[in-house]
Amino acid sequence: MLLYDKIEINAYINNNNTIWKAQYLPLKIIYEDAYLLVIDKSINIVVHPGNKNRDNTIFNALLYNYHFLRDLPRAGIIHRLDKDTTGLMLVAKDMLTYIYLKNLLKKHKIIREYETIVYGIIKNDQIINLPIKKVYFNNIIKMIIHSTGKESITKLFVKKHFVKYTYLRVQLYTGRTHQIRTHLSYIKHGIIGDPLYKQLNISNNMLFDLINRQALHACYLKFRHPVFNNILTLYSKLPKDIQNVLDFLKKISY
Repeated sequence: MLLYDKIEINAYINNNNTIWKAQYLPLKIIYEDAYLLVIDKSINIVVHPGNKNRDNTIFNALLYNYHFLRDLPRAGIIHRLDKDTTGLMLVAKDMLTYIYLKNLLKKHKIIREYETIVYGIIKNDQIINLPIKKVYFNNIIKMIIHSTGKESITKLFVKKHFVKYTYLRVQLYTGRTHQIRTHLSYIKHGIIGDPLYKQLNISNNMLFDLINRQALHACYLKFRHPVFNNILTLYSKLPKDIQNVLDFLKKISY
């Protein structure tokens, strides 16, 4: 931690007596030092254990590889990704680093960017500033746009247009659950393959043979290191399934 840095401390008291398993699970680590690490998360992996997924999560794998993370909130995980969202995740390895990084996140000083492919043509870059609220439908958590929800800001940058589709770079200003998926669905440009926020007027099409999950990838992280004080900039290339969709769209667009 940088000397004389001012940080906010929110006490963490673990009253949960659950003993979570340490389990082997291959983790692709693209950066690591004594204070933190960055994981490039694969498809179909839950981040935190819960009632439906108690085993084989990123959390369980971190406990296996770094037993000391059991003493940290959420095993040091700074931000999560949905089960079928791939890409970069930041993890702290000690409490001071955890507090520092959570404060950076709270103050919007960790830049997180994603790449995605959506239905329809988004003509220009734009900012979506719409509050998001959590609701439950048949025991399934879903986010909706609602005036009583939490502030949620998503920045869209158009990378390329295809026939009936748009390839986007997306930057999170806030980081609500399902934020990107919710915002894009609300403006009628849902993410290709998204099973929860799918466009109601979209029937099965040829892209479903190429990808069976939401085409959303966390591709970029940028933040100041808590100890070395340098700016860390990390990238993750598109996974094969999303790249296959892009290659296909290029072929049918020209």
